[in-house]
Amino acid sequence: MSELEKALDRLGDAVARLVDTKGNAQAESRIAELTAERDRLKTEVAELRASREDDARLRAEAASAVRDALRDLRGLVAAGENG
Repeated sequence: MSELEKALDRLGDAVARLVDTKGNAQAESRIAELTAERDRLKTEVAELRASREDDARLRAEAASAVRDALRDLRGLVAAGENG
């Protein structure tokens, strides 16, 4: 994600430089395009970050469920050996 965030920063810098040259219709049009793209990418980064956090939570829950199942299985095996 850091590479994408760096790219967004560079895009923001480019927009800032274009703002400095404002007064040119072509530059203003390009500013609008770059701003829209930056906003779209920021939204995508936020969605990816949320998805990554959700994936991490689901993996932790799955690992916990596997540990619980193994513990139960060991208990059943131990009970079978004793009984």
